[in-house]
Amino acid sequence: MSERIKLTQGSGKTALHYELTRVGNDWLILLTGGDAHIGCTAIGDDGRLCSYTPQSHKDDALAIPLAKKVSQNLHCVCTVVAGFHLDDITREEIAEVVANAEQGMTQVLEAIEKN
Repeated sequence: MSERIKLTQGSGKTALHYELTRVGNDWLILLTGGDAHIGCTAIGDDGRLCSYTPQSHKDDALAIPLAKKVSQNLHCVCTVVAGFHLDDITREEIAEVVANAEQGMTQVLEAIEKN
């Protein structure tokens, strides 16, 4: 049976939502916020990385660092599927999303290490 953990970092329209699923010794992470979609898939393997970002999406900024960090720290394969969209996002809101992503990465690592 797969173990699932749900986390939220931040609040309001800039909040990021994480759903972590253990797959054997590896992790699958769904990272969404705003209008959820699939904007990037990143796979980390003990720090090595590959990713795919559909044209005109920028979700690699969320997926790649998380996949790399989890795989490096836990010596596992980590796949992150990320999609965050907010119409007419302001610079301040972008800064909030970036801060939420940085804090969320810490929250994700702590949650995984507890399990």
